[in-house]
Amino acid sequence: MNHQSLFVGIDGGGTHSYGVAVNEAGQVLATAKSGSLNFHGGGLARARRSLIELVQALRSQLPAGCNFENFVIGSAALFIDSTEAEKEEFCSGITPLPITRLIGDCLTAYHGACLSQPGILVIAGTGSIILVRNEAGVFSQGGGWGHIFGDAGSAWWIALESTKAAIADIEGLGPKTCLGATICLFYGVKELSEIIPVVYDASYSKDKFAALARFLSLHASNDEVFQDVCRRGGRDLAAQALATVKRANLQLDPLPLFLAGSVLDKNQFVRDSLVTEMNRERRVKVLHALLPPLLGAALLALEEGGVTAKPELIETLRASHHELVAKNHSTPNERF
Repeated sequence: MNHQSLFVGIDGGGTHSYGVAVNEAGQVLATAKSGSLNFHGGGLARARRSLIELVQALRSQLPAGCNFENFVIGSAALFIDSTEAEKEEFCSGITPLPITRLIGDCLTAYHGACLSQPGILVIAGTGSIILVRNEAGVFSQGGGWGHIFGDAGSAWWIALESTKAAIADIEGLGPKTCLGATICLFYGVKELSEIIPVVYDASYSKDKFAALARFLSLHASNDEVFQDVCRRGGRDLAAQALATVKRANLQLDPLPLFLAGSVLDKNQFVRDSLVTEMNRERRVKVLHALLPPLLGAALLALEEGGVTAKPELIETLRASHHELVAKNHSTPNERF
């Protein structure tokens, strides 16, 4: 392994995807951002375009002749490791298949959070999923069924439930709320009914609708109906997490709880409701993740290449990534 050997970690969420290239010391040398890598929810062609964009952006920032040792790609389309057929269909012609591992983005997030130690990871971003690992090292999953069958507490779910509440207000079936006016503001329309042709258009993607949740949290956070929607989302996530803990037979007390995803990062109503509800049944301790999901993918890529996850490596990953992102933010052509 020479000084030009690099490892690539990619966090492919339901809305955005991020990539990093790191050396064997854990120094982050390049970063990139693109669209969704959910080849189920957003289509294979769109996901491949996002992956191509990520890899090309990383390569453009690196010296010529760099030797890529491993790629670990976490995708919102998966829970566990992909099949060889899935990997070939998604990655062929973009990353070298023999050194590419394609897995669920929840696994890269879990590894980044706690180096795959026993505990609970609740992810609520565009979608939602629960991951529990018990003392025997066995994973159990809750949720992850997608926006049609589930995704409680996610950005998609909050946007949907808020829109339903706005409609209930208009039709006299629910309490008064500012949600209708705020949703109109988001879409740039005068009447709520005008969003129908936009949202029902076949080209209107899940992530575009999910973005409404963030807008509402910024502009309707004082609305009691919106707060109730968010608290219901937190309670639903808690119920799912507790059921998954029970199936996994995780016995730790208190339960180590890690939170990830844009909703749990930014929406206090969902986060507080989730933690309060879980504490009613089992004592939980909310812990800070060692690394974000993106760097969890990078760490897995390093470990696949035989690099040991020592504390100094983890700290180098965290610090160098923070430094590079801060540097990119200060330049006109940054990607973040």
